[in-house]
Amino acid sequence: MGRRSLVPLAAALTLVLTSAAPPAFADGCDLDELIGYQLVARKNVEGYIDDSGQEHSGYYGCTIGRVLVFSDHTGVRCLSTGLGQGLMPPAYLFARTRDNLKLCIGDNLFNVVPVR
Repeated sequence: MGRRSLVPLAAALTLVLTSAAPPAFADGCDLDELIGYQLVARKNVEGYIDDSGQEHSGYYGCTIGRVLVFSDHTGVRCLSTGLGQGLMPPAYLFARTRDNLKLCIGDNLFNVVPVR
């Protein structure tokens, strides 16, 4: 591949990168921490299940062991802790493997696993 063929590609990439709107999560979570992960879903957090098994509406952060419930009635279990609050906030789920997941909500990035 000669230098000549790289110039149009570089110009095209520059045009795409400068004209495309950034994804909604780009200004929140640290994308450096997501290198090697693939975006697999965008869901809304509807509520959570606490340690005693009680269901609650709304999003009030992630604590270790808490199950976040999405509007499609799926969920993930938090392996890390972070604060947050909201009514049905969007959540972006990233995966490296089936059990190596990260969840971005606002500017918080959480380690999570699927609920089984």
